Amino acid sequence: MKFHLFVKYLVGGTEKTAKNANEDFDIELKEDGKRLRIVLVPHAPLEVKEFFIRRDYAFAENARFMANGFQSWTDTKEFAKDEKMANLGLIGHSPFGMYFGMKYVGDYTFVKPEKKAGTFHSHAFAYVRNGEEYDFVGSLNDRTGYTIIYADMNRGELRYAKDLEGKIIDSAYEVLDLFFTKGSYEEVFDAYFQALQIQPLTTEKIKGYTSWYNYYKDISEQIILRDLDSLCALEDYREYVNTFQVDDGYQTAVGDWFSIDSEKFPNGMKLVADAIHEKGLKAGLWLAPFGAQKASKIAAEHPDWLVKGPNGKPIMVGHNWMGFYALDIYNEQARQYIKDVFHEVLDVWGFDLVKLDFLYAASVVPMHGKTRGEIAFDAIDLLRECVGDKLIIGCGVQQMPCFGKVDYMRVGADMHLGWAHDFKRKRMHREDVSTPNAIHNTIYRRGLCGRAFQCDPDVFLLRRTNILYRPEQQKLLGKFIKLFGYVLFMSDNVADYDEEQLAAFQDILAEDERQVDAIAEENGVITIDYTENGAAKCMRFNVWTGEIYEF
Repeated sequence: MKFHLFVKYLVGGTEKTAKNANEDFDIELKEDGKRLRIVLVPHAPLEVKEFFIRRDYAFAENARFMANGFQSWTDTKEFAKDEKMANLGLIGHSPFGMYFGMKYVGDYTFVKPEKKAGTFHSHAFAYVRNGEEYDFVGSLNDRTGYTIIYADMNRGELRYAKDLEGKIIDSAYEVLDLFFTKGSYEEVFDAYFQALQIQPLTTEKIKGYTSWYNYYKDISEQIILRDLDSLCALEDYREYVNTFQVDDGYQTAVGDWFSIDSEKFPNGMKLVADAIHEKGLKAGLWLAPFGAQKASKIAAEHPDWLVKGPNGKPIMVGHNWMGFYALDIYNEQARQYIKDVFHEVLDVWGFDLVKLDFLYAASVVPMHGKTRGEIAFDAIDLLRECVGDKLIIGCGVQQMPCFGKVDYMRVGADMHLGWAHDFKRKRMHREDVSTPNAIHNTIYRRGLCGRAFQCDPDVFLLRRTNILYRPEQQKLLGKFIKLFGYVLFMSDNVADYDEEQLAAFQDILAEDERQVDAIAEENGVITIDYTENGAAKCMRFNVWTGEIYEF
């Protein structure tokens, strides 16, 4: 392969561009056909503003480019040449969105938006699909900085770039380490993870309940124990479920994890974990360990713990909970606080599993001489250290730093309580709540399942109240999640199920032998051929409208 280099950098206060090694730096390049490594060797300290290598690429007329989104929720799918990639929406660009830092939820601060059809970008790995052949490229080292893969299907080129913002390079620095392979879908992902030398931490499925998609933050000890009792009143319930998770709403504010809402949970969280254990189930708890709600005591009392912008003021990193900040994981006191929180949750309260959410917040800006990628990897390493051998579901987080580090991973956006991706949602950001995006992400990230971690496609919901899905859509989503997921959670009070709902619930959670045989998408219609218990089956539906043709 022939590559063309481009570097924009600062040296001695002067900005320069270069297409080859020069008096300021050397380039060491090692290539063996399947692996390309590029090391930048500066002659004086450099601040790299932009770095990429470009190659010509002959895209077939019907080729598809798979763009892996920045974090769990970012839309991920195969794109055709005539399609256009979404960007930060009008609400995200509005004064409201800017005030609440919506731009930090995705890659909007360091990746230029794609403005034309046929131009796309992908994080960490990507492929070009020509029929049933996959031409794959993946980064083998993003700890040095995020690797971003750009495709311009109009001009016929691919670019492999590195986000090095915040890093002063004063010695030999590995900028890119890329792996290339071709083959079937399974073959290319097998080869990639063999090259990465990464294996998943578990092969176990977790199945059961999470409180979020029914009550959201309006939970209480009474509601949680009632739904637990209802679930465990089912005959032979332990044949179907093994985990019960409490989500957001038990604490007085995000960040104030030791401050339990005494009106909602008068007996504390240990009682809840003990009650779950008495039923023979794993007890799970939701946390946003790097978040500090604007109204929290932790933010008010410890502003020095918060991630700051260039002006020295804390950065708002999202609009949830009327705005929240991020903890600086390199601040020793903040770091110790995070460790103390996990000790309380896991060792004192006794929870077995933590769903760790909004993890992108730790690395929204370069700091302390580190790139965003370095910070993201350090953040996940800290969490694994804190959690030890208990279980982690990662969520709202960049995928590659979590390879081999978390047990389960949300691979898509939050499911909506209805199918349609409406007008408002399209004007937020690429990470917003969306059933179609959750489905796409689950399909096009399936290669990570059983290789990097076990995948969580998000919930299935069978209740008839507080829901906009039609019953047949609920059943299809349940079968879809069963086919692709290792986390099979619902948020219903099963005491409200009729016989049909209960049968669907038990069918979704039953242990079956199943395998995806083929996937095709044309004009939004997804066809999934699969085998279940030796029988050939098909699932066919419109991902945008929820219209079902076969399942």
